[in-house]
Amino acid sequence: MAASPPWIGDEMRYRRIMTPPVCVQPERMLTPDVTQTFIHNENLDPRLVPNFDMDFDSLDDAYEFYRRYAELSGFNIKRNRKRDRKDSEGQEFCCTLQGKHKTKVAVVDRQRDKTSKRGGCKAMVLARTTSIGGRACYSQIVLEHNHKLVPTPSMTKRMRSHKQQDPAVVELVDTMHAGHVAHVNVMRVLRRFVGGSENLHVTERDIQNRRAAHVREDRVDDIPKLQAFFRECKLNNPQFFYEFQVDEKNVVKNVFWGHASQQGDYADYSSVVTFDTTYKTNQYSMPLAMFVGFNNQLQNVVFGQTLLRDEKADTFEWLFKQFRTCMGGRDPIVIFTDQDSSIEKAIGEVFATTYHRYCRWHVTNKYRLELNQLNTQHPGLSDTLTSVINHPLSPAEFVGAWEAMLDKYTAHGSRVLAKLFDKRKMWIASYFKEIFCGTMMSTQRSERVNNVVKRGYCDNSTPIHEFAKSFLECLEHTKENEMRETYNSQGPSVPYTQDRYDKQLARVYSRAVYHDFKERFLSSTAFFVRPHPNKANYFLVSHTRPPTEFPWLQHEFWVKAIVSRDMPEESVFECECMRMEHTGMFCPHLVCVLTNLQVEHVPSKYIPKRYKREARVDTTFDRHDRMFSGPSGETKASRMLELLPDWCALQRSSVMSSEAVSKCKELLREALDIIKEIPHDVGPSATTAVAQNPVPEEQSVSASAPPVLNTKGGRRGSAARDGGDAVLAPHFSRPQTAEHTRRCSTCHRSGHNDATCGREPPPKRPRGRPVGSGRGRGRGGRKGGGGRGYVEEDDIDGEESEMELDDESGSESDY
Repeated sequence: MAASPPWIGDEMRYRRIMTPPVCVQPERMLTPDVTQTFIHNENLDPRLVPNFDMDFDSLDDAYEFYRRYAELSGFNIKRNRKRDRKDSEGQEFCCTLQGKHKTKVAVVDRQRDKTSKRGGCKAMVLARTTSIGGRACYSQIVLEHNHKLVPTPSMTKRMRSHKQQDPAVVELVDTMHAGHVAHVNVMRVLRRFVGGSENLHVTERDIQNRRAAHVREDRVDDIPKLQAFFRECKLNNPQFFYEFQVDEKNVVKNVFWGHASQQGDYADYSSVVTFDTTYKTNQYSMPLAMFVGFNNQLQNVVFGQTLLRDEKADTFEWLFKQFRTCMGGRDPIVIFTDQDSSIEKAIGEVFATTYHRYCRWHVTNKYRLELNQLNTQHPGLSDTLTSVINHPLSPAEFVGAWEAMLDKYTAHGSRVLAKLFDKRKMWIASYFKEIFCGTMMSTQRSERVNNVVKRGYCDNSTPIHEFAKSFLECLEHTKENEMRETYNSQGPSVPYTQDRYDKQLARVYSRAVYHDFKERFLSSTAFFVRPHPNKANYFLVSHTRPPTEFPWLQHEFWVKAIVSRDMPEESVFECECMRMEHTGMFCPHLVCVLTNLQVEHVPSKYIPKRYKREARVDTTFDRHDRMFSGPSGETKASRMLELLPDWCALQRSSVMSSEAVSKCKELLREALDIIKEIPHDVGPSATTAVAQNPVPEEQSVSASAPPVLNTKGGRRGSAARDGGDAVLAPHFSRPQTAEHTRRCSTCHRSGHNDATCGREPPPKRPRGRPVGSGRGRGRGGRKGGGGRGYVEEDDIDGEESEMELDDESGSESDY
């Protein structure tokens, strides 16, 4: 017996298989009746339908009533032609689908698929003012449409006449746009704010158009707006400093500015400064240059910023003079910059007493491509070079380590390494250990701040005046982080041990600095101490595991320790590694001796003020960049909180009836007009210091925007940063060809490609991220993540630290 079909016995399944789905209703397949008309829903309140018995105060009121009727009915309206008479005015309001569109472009030449919706609709009303009293009424009404109506909120909000600009929503949108909130997040906030998309009377395209309109508006009169912002900052705090440099056409060439808070930070932490010009964060591609240091919490602080049109010696000289003037003529002890002859010349002219050194990362990254090729030919060279740069303690030891590296890898003929060796006194720490450099010896701090600015506050299309405002917001953000860390550091840190000197440092040091000290203390446990057999007060500190990979690496250090129990402040502590002189912090060798001798008190001369909890100095000016409080100390926020209970009570009582809402609006408008006449006592207009220190007459500057530049900043692996004096070995050199010239990816020469190149291509890096190379301290990852350049910056204390990178606090790896 044959098997029954699978659908037998399953009626619903049989119907699904045999009956085709109904995609189009039969009545919709007929040709539409051109005589058919459509009107509003019959359930619509008759009082909302236009009729001849209505009268209005004006034509605008008549239009608004018809607009509301059209919104409830589901069609769009517009103001059509006027019909004035000698004794009255007339205005026609009609459906936007009135009339028919006459195309002027052939079908084959159309650029858009969208066509006109106009289909000859006759719906309209004619409002006319009466001769008596000037009131308006409808003299002609046509309610029938020749098209269907769509009275759903999702459709009516897309009609131009029904898009309502709620002031609260508009203000919220503008605030989010000013805060660089992404469009998708703006829409999410608005939907939650109004209770869903159907209650939002604007579309996503409207929000996008508003942002675009603001962008276009911001790009107009950029320089006058920048001057206006600087005047506002000057009114808020007369200590604010800014200066323009103009060209022969009086167009802005360079601009420098410094806020009062930045000048206060410089008074506290001016000993070490980095300066870098490699990032372009505005629409004119003017390099952003910043003077950056670090505070007592080992956090970045910005002392001043500038936008430059070029990077010539005269420009840098003008900039450094302005910076020096802004900071009261006080020069830093040491300044780190990239390897640029123009900067070096300008520093020599302006900062006569300042030590100038090169940024370690820029020196090595300048020849990054050549060094990578050199490492490909000599595997292991990069690790050795990193150790040679970071670990030697004396110039003689560095020279010996360098020669040993050249012998090991037979790299005596490399002119790249020869170039690095020739400039060693400007960037190798062994040659200036006696100079205080704090926890930084590169412009990496400047570039970290640059990254923060670019990620969250501006981009390469930002106008200058918006950039200046965004930069102030960035400063306030960093200041908030500093205040949070300062608040958390109010109480003393928990001592790491029971040693009395350790408890003293836990009380005096800031939390971040004491955390660094604890790491040094932990490292000190890898050493043991032996007194000198012949010299008193001298101790030999030796590592428990002498180095094997790098025989030249020093593992024994002489420490001088004169402990005075009766006069602790007269005690003397010195180490051969000179980390105390170079960074102001204890090295593991000194910590080992302090513990071994059971020192009870560390002299104050070994605890720099910049590392203490109370590191700030008293200034003669107010450090606040903006004024937020009045003469009685009240702030805007406190006054808003004071008004909030009364406002909420008024709101709760008013919403109970429409009459109460109208009365509340009327009273609020009257109160607002009165309040606007009362002078402010918070903000720039209330600054009492302005009368004593009036804003000086402003420099005459052209309103023309500066040209878009193509500066040398940001080039990758460029050897032209110091004037093109790089002389490379033939097999590592790159031809100085024109821009956009195609070159071989193997040998980097023009005229052929990697397929026809005679050289063997370098081994390709395996796909995927190797273990331990990710950011953070994930599984198998090294502390601090990967380095920024070819050379990793390791510990220079001399102990065997397995060449770990320190974290981004700058506590160790930045010098």
